[in-house]
Amino acid sequence: MIDSLIVGFGIAGLNYAEQLRQHKKKFIVLAPKEDSASHIAAGIINPTVLKRFNSVWKSDEFLNYALPHYNELQDLIQTKIIHSIPILRILNNNREQNEWKVSCSKPILKNYLNNTLISGEKYHGIKAPLNYGEVKNSAKVDNKTLIYKYVKKIIPNQFIDCKVDHTKLKFKSQGINYKGIQAKKVVFCEGFQNIENPFFNYLPLIGSKGEMLIIKCDHLINEVIFKGPIFLSPIGEKKFWVGATFNREDKTTSITKKGKEWLRSKLEKFLNLPYQIIEHKAQIRATVIDRKPLLGIHPLNNKLFILNGMGTRGVLMAPLLSQWLYEYIENQSKLPEAADVKRFENNYFRNQ
Repeated sequence: MIDSLIVGFGIAGLNYAEQLRQHKKKFIVLAPKEDSASHIAAGIINPTVLKRFNSVWKSDEFLNYALPHYNELQDLIQTKIIHSIPILRILNNNREQNEWKVSCSKPILKNYLNNTLISGEKYHGIKAPLNYGEVKNSAKVDNKTLIYKYVKKIIPNQFIDCKVDHTKLKFKSQGINYKGIQAKKVVFCEGFQNIENPFFNYLPLIGSKGEMLIIKCDHLINEVIFKGPIFLSPIGEKKFWVGATFNREDKTTSITKKGKEWLRSKLEKFLNLPYQIIEHKAQIRATVIDRKPLLGIHPLNNKLFILNGMGTRGVLMAPLLSQWLYEYIENQSKLPEAADVKRFENNYFRNQ
């Protein structure tokens, strides 16, 4: 009997698998190899909320754990996947410039925001009327390469390419059985697909559709991430990730003309260079009604666990959230109340 089944393998499933591997636990991953939200995400590690110039929840803890963790994963798979890269927030008016300077003096932000503005004329082809504010200690992770290499090099014999049929999970006194696989427990890391999970579908995972573009722009610098109305992030070979839209109503992964035109209109507000659209993709982010992650145990079944709900912050949060969940399961450590799924238990019992 193995220790755990992991269902789903985006950035959350990978990070939980790494916790198990480091602790020498036996596990199997069940997940389709098709693209998930993690595969097309920008992979930006950003401890700030640049729309409102404030800090992400528990930003110091998440950042201090994530950066060395991804460097360790990089060494493990022997492939470059993390890049230290500043984010430059385009400041558009005097109010934003003043708010930036005020935010730089806040204790929780002083380690992230550079008090010295960068000249708006420094970067060719970008319109920055009132200069740039620089985010320090930011980085970018190549999610798609990380997931692919981790499966191929680290867990090739522990990964089963399949879509899980939840009705085939059979519960025994000592664990669970899934189509002949015996495990002590299951950890669900399914992202927005959790809405189809009969064990955890009581959780308020609302989801938000994000459309993004990959463009080629021969004359744009690739040493920084620009943040205007949307992000413009380099991915190599003169290509850039552009995104993303935010739609809570459309729950399909179909690309739309409206989404494409919206992205182009936002991009062209600050990019003043010719570019070519290479790809247009869409996925559903796993966003939660209270904007906090979903960690913990099923209300009645002590063999079922969940790791989900990171929204746009998956790359930043997944490493530490995975450690929290592992310590909770294996060592009975307490989860932060703000992330514990027990906060929604009334939803479960109300629907029974």
